Amino acid sequence: MNKLLTTLFVLFVSLASMAQNPIDRLGVKENLEFNKTDYKLSWSAKPNENYLIQEYLPKGENFDSFNQMLTIHLFITDINTESAVNQKVNELIKRKNTDPICNYQVTKSPDGKEYLVDFLLGESKDSLMTVVEFNLYRYKQIEIPKRGKALIVYAYSKRGYGDGITAFFKALDNDRISYLKEMISTNIPTVTIENK
Repeated sequence: MNKLLTTLFVLFVSLASMAQNPIDRLGVKENLEFNKTDYKLSWSAKPNENYLIQEYLPKGENFDSFNQMLTIHLFITDINTESAVNQKVNELIKRKNTDPICNYQVTKSPDGKEYLVDFLLGESKDSLMTVVEFNLYRYKQIEIPKRGKALIVYAYSKRGYGDGITAFFKALDNDRISYLKEMISTNIPTVTIENK
């Protein structure tokens, strides 16, 4: 029993340490900026050899109740952007069956090389909205040295909670276009993969 408790304690401390000191697996700066807000690398993971993810939060925010977040998803695969976007759209269409807030729009760049998917998600408890989330996903195919083609998804998320949801929707109605313009004009971070 003591051995099990010791193992669980070590695992807990290791996970807590990883959350406090996330590994930059993508060779991206530790701090990013979006819409005049600074974001710090707060979590990273490598679920498998061909998928890496990093999440960035503004100072003072945490994952339990964040208001804004930037995420970089990297898929080391030769899937084209259109196919990846279609997968996301199918996921959102399915979600609409259980999420009355769910809605989306797809925008294709003039050169056809990038896509932007902006969408709304909601969560309810006892028929009351508890969380709403606005997301912008920018899809782009890139080339990784020594690894080949990859798909990068640069994402911005903004949330509203409980009693603040009505105000969230009012602000989003005014700010959505500026978020779209900011995401379109933002330089997607350059990725350099190391064995981390």
